[in-house]
Amino acid sequence: MRRLLTEDEFDRQFTEFEHTAWKLEVRDRYNVAEEEETIRHFLSTGDLGRKEDHARTSPWHQNVTACRQEGKIWQRVRIISEPLSDYITWEHAVTRFNVEAGEDIRWLPRHHPAVKQLPEIDFWLFDSRWACILHFDGDDVPRELERIDDPTAIAQYCQWRDIALHYAIQHSDYTLTRANGSIPR
Repeated sequence: MRRLLTEDEFDRQFTEFEHTAWKLEVRDRYNVAEEEETIRHFLSTGDLGRKEDHARTSPWHQNVTACRQEGKIWQRVRIISEPLSDYITWEHAVTRFNVEAGEDIRWLPRHHPAVKQLPEIDFWLFDSRWACILHFDGDDVPRELERIDDPTAIAQYCQWRDIALHYAIQHSDYTLTRANGSIPR
């Protein structure tokens, strides 16, 4: 069954899942107004604009940590173009906070043959029982959140998860290169 979620329903998924939250990210840019200045600042200075204790103080990371302490699993695979976009360069730098909070984050270069077997959509998969597709407009702004819980469709999402996890590179093992050839600070 397909239905659109409100922001509140979307947010509740991250506290109501039972054992696994998994995300596939396929975009080279996310146009989120609240991040624009932080990204510009990072690209010009290398400063993340976050305190060292960010993984312990941000509500997102606090929830991840609490869920991990309950034995729940948080994972993401990010499909990325190489060389990296400015957004992904920043995202890679701030991923240390997600990892510190307990997320298992991996990177899969878009040129890898396995990527052809994966969809070109961002989605969360919860407990291998339901998915939430994130729909974006033409300017990479998030617009709609669609919940899918049809068992046949979910079997496909689980297969995509398994393919992505199998081939993706652990965050700690992934070395990135910027478009200008430099390795970010």
